[in-house]
Amino acid sequence: MNAPSGTSHATAPGEERETPLFVSPLPQPPSRRYSSLGFVRASRRNGLHVWPHDAYERDWVEQRFFGRKRVLLNKPGMIHRVLVENHGNYGRTGTSIRLLRPLLGDGLLLSSGETWKHQRRTIAPALAPKMLPMLARHVAECTGEDVQALAARKGAPFHLLPAIQALALKIAARSMFSLETWEYGPAVRAELVRFFHHHGRARLLDMITPVSMPSFHDIGRARFRRRWSALLDRIIDARERVPDAHGPRDLFDLLRAARDPESGAAFDRAELRDQVATMIVAGHETTALAIFWSLYLLANVRDAQAAVAAEVRDADLSPARAGVMFDALPYTRAVVSEALRLFPPVWTISRQCIAADRVDGLSIAPGTLVLVSPWVLHRHRAHWANPDAFDPSRFLPGAPPPPRFTYLPFGSGPRVCVGAQFALAEATLVLARLIQAFDVELADSDPVRPTAAVTTSPDRAVPFRLKPRGP
Repeated sequence: MNAPSGTSHATAPGEERETPLFVSPLPQPPSRRYSSLGFVRASRRNGLHVWPHDAYERDWVEQRFFGRKRVLLNKPGMIHRVLVENHGNYGRTGTSIRLLRPLLGDGLLLSSGETWKHQRRTIAPALAPKMLPMLARHVAECTGEDVQALAARKGAPFHLLPAIQALALKIAARSMFSLETWEYGPAVRAELVRFFHHHGRARLLDMITPVSMPSFHDIGRARFRRRWSALLDRIIDARERVPDAHGPRDLFDLLRAARDPESGAAFDRAELRDQVATMIVAGHETTALAIFWSLYLLANVRDAQAAVAAEVRDADLSPARAGVMFDALPYTRAVVSEALRLFPPVWTISRQCIAADRVDGLSIAPGTLVLVSPWVLHRHRAHWANPDAFDPSRFLPGAPPPPRFTYLPFGSGPRVCVGAQFALAEATLVLARLIQAFDVELADSDPVRPTAAVTTSPDRAVPFRLKPRGP
């Protein structure tokens, strides 16, 4: 699986494919399966390193995990059973709840049962496709501002990911709050960095003790939760002091006005705070990584970057037109889709079986840890040709779509990411504007490998050069 990098070539619109395709450096799979303790240690170092070679070829992989069964599912019918057909029988694991609740509270990502249904019904209209032009306007405004700042660097090398994370956070904040100057950005980013560094990685006690039994590490998470909630309350207070407009300006207006279509209930203050946290965190960190990996791939594959540049050269990506341009950028969108395949920001989906089930002939006992890993699934030998290679033509109009449940960058089933369409549009529009403005290059030749703890990130700070394009 750890193939060497090939010649930088991808199939652009109207071209015949040439070989070899570009293959990014990858973490080496283990030569044998880990013990339970070895799995925990490997997960903390790099979650992409835990699955052996045969996991990328088999329908499922079973292992023991501290006396319980752990099973990785790769077969589409099995994934459909767990995430769609019988999803109510597979709840979030105690580990994921313990790690994420301090950050997201009881928002849409972590809620369950009737609470989740109420939140989903209430939020879905705010992120309906008809809202895309309003949200795309914020994307275009923020990206345009950052293009000016990046141009002032005049091609000097800099670490790109923090800049993209700051841009994505600004987009998320402005989409949520419409605040032209967002003074809280540095504080929000600092808290998120602190959380991911100190609290976001699962430790042994997090995995083996019930959520109802606080661990030593939960003390620090509780302190973080108090600081984080207070910061979110200050942000909401500031937004509520802004005079009302005649119509919705942002997601905050939409969420504040939203009513459950069945009960008529609105979000109370605590629920509103948790939804704001969920949308800011889930809406900016994963999108920033999708944009970063897209730029990394284009920096390595010059003809693919040239194809994007040709597509966006005369595109009107202004705030007034960005919302209608998304469908006019098929190659740029295909690059983002392929980056999401190769480097899915959410690298694993974990569930715990509640009642005994049978999944395509496999018996699943109560308490079994059931995993679907987009990282493995997107590189599975049975589902993809040249699975480790960068090839945007897989997602161009006219190409056969991936079989269902083999491509899950946003999850699947009732709990699929409610903002998936907006996230794809945002990443596409930002990438289009950046390539329209800059020729993107890597500033060194050191290998870049993905690593995963909470999300799929580069294993080092990667310097880039963004050189302004000529007329």
